[in-house]
Amino acid sequence: MTETQWKDEVALISARLKEREALGNRILNNPNYIEFSLKLIQQQDPLIATNAAYGLDIALRKDITLLKPYLKEFLVVLDRNTIATVSRILAKSCELLTTAHTKNNSIALNKKEQQQLITRCFDWLINDEKVAVKVFAMQSIYNLVDTEPWVKPELKAQLTLQFENSTAAFKSRASKILTLL
Repeated sequence: MTETQWKDEVALISARLKEREALGNRILNNPNYIEFSLKLIQQQDPLIATNAAYGLDIALRKDITLLKPYLKEFLVVLDRNTIATVSRILAKSCELLTTAHTKNNSIALNKKEQQQLITRCFDWLINDEKVAVKVFAMQSIYNLVDTEPWVKPELKAQLTLQFENSTAAFKSRASKILTLL
């Protein structure tokens, strides 16, 4: 399948779980569609980018290691994305990625990649984002907390600063992380 054919297919799905799962399973069966999906997300067409992210989300939740060959492209997409729904999906992918790196070593991230993830996740945590994005971001940062000496105190400061005026979901995850810090 060509990139154009993939784009046409992605454009046809709705937000229904069944359709997102079908797209995700297509990616699982043909991982080169990850590259196509990342390119579609990078183009920032709200419908196409969101649909591509939906499929990518399903696939990566099942097997985050599929992202290994496309890590460079993924990091570019992180920096360029401005679509809120896609940010949530990318933030969840960051959490999966950092967990795979720190917990089971199934994905090795070099120092530069770790720094890029930490930077993006701090941006999400500090800026006005939806709570799900912030929760995934704080967990991703925590997963990489030993990367640089400044990360732990900065994460603790941000969580403490935002705690009182945040939602129950934010407080729940922040409490768990603050206890571990």
